[in-house]
Amino acid sequence: MSRCRNAHVAMAAAVLLALLLTPAASAGIVWGPYVTNTSEHSAVVTWKTDPPTTGWIEYTPEGGETYRIPSPEREGVCHALLADLTPATTYRYRVGAGNETTGDCRFRTFGDDAFTCIIYGDTRGQKPFFTQSERHGLVAERIAAEEDILFVIHTGDFVCEEGEWDEFFAIAGPVLRNTTLVPVPGNHDGSVEAFSSIFALPAYYSFDAGSLHVTVLDSNDRAWADMGIQTAWLEDDLASPLPRKIVAFHHPPFSSDRQHPGGDRAIRDEWCGILSENSVDAVVSAHTHAYERYRADGTEYLVVGCGGAPFYALTEEKTGGYQTGCERTLGYLRATVSPESVVMEMVPVAEITEDGEVTMYQAGDATDTVRLPAPESGEWWNLLTSLPGKPELSELWR
Repeated sequence: MSRCRNAHVAMAAAVLLALLLTPAASAGIVWGPYVTNTSEHSAVVTWKTDPPTTGWIEYTPEGGETYRIPSPEREGVCHALLADLTPATTYRYRVGAGNETTGDCRFRTFGDDAFTCIIYGDTRGQKPFFTQSERHGLVAERIAAEEDILFVIHTGDFVCEEGEWDEFFAIAGPVLRNTTLVPVPGNHDGSVEAFSSIFALPAYYSFDAGSLHVTVLDSNDRAWADMGIQTAWLEDDLASPLPRKIVAFHHPPFSSDRQHPGGDRAIRDEWCGILSENSVDAVVSAHTHAYERYRADGTEYLVVGCGGAPFYALTEEKTGGYQTGCERTLGYLRATVSPESVVMEMVPVAEITEDGEVTMYQAGDATDTVRLPAPESGEWWNLLTSLPGKPELSELWR
């Protein structure tokens, strides 16, 4: 294990050295670029400069001509709206600030009926014990190696405090430069105004991607002052006719976290009935720093708080509907979406002992796999068993 730990420290040092030697970062681009708000016909590209300076973005569809527009703001955080885009098309882009230019980045507009996305969260560090580079960096490196990821849902708690945003964007840079980020507000991520400034999004919103409707909610304490408005919006939003639905918010309604055994009961009472009534396939959250999966009234509830934050211990006694879980393991969810189903795989990255010893998992491993909705016959068994890295498939539909 000491060899693994030494490799882990060396990798973290190499990541930081590479960031220091990146021309764009040293020239004043301190965040990004990263893409949010993607749809079939538009996207928003964001970057931050220090000191604030004017800039531009160039973007090119596959086989098309190059377009160039100036940055619309000078306050440091620049949001550039790319409009009139073509659905289901990969766009290459790069950003300039002052005399410096980033390397080529890419994203894909929505419109494909079948695609893959990634879900993970709780990436904050715990200084002085460890930084984001030491743990989140391991997860980000594996996600960046995934191919053809349409978007990444971050289930909240990007940072521990405001000063960590620079670190988050540095570590997540290899992931964010080639996909769309779908941010969920966590309790450590600041005010609604700060969230909107960083991501050009409100605290709750939704979008369609091919056959999937995604709803993002604000489950933080501040939201309860106007929760009736958000819940009414949720009921209207879930009337979407698309065949697959995923809902994301930070606080899990089901969890065996020792600090909050059973999960967030107020959230459960407020939203879970609505989610089941509207045939939501899966709910993804974080806040509990572990991986857990529950099943309630036809909806799968997945806690994916294993992106790098300090681990939480789980109780031996589980809330009804518990399916599986694991502690002290970094990882993320990989979801393969089609009109017929959503196949979700828990991809472990590393196990870390209380003493800080690191054991890396092999790329391609999956410790939990579930197909939604649950199959009514054995037609999916051959499909799942033909996919690599699917241990203990007999546990899928217990």
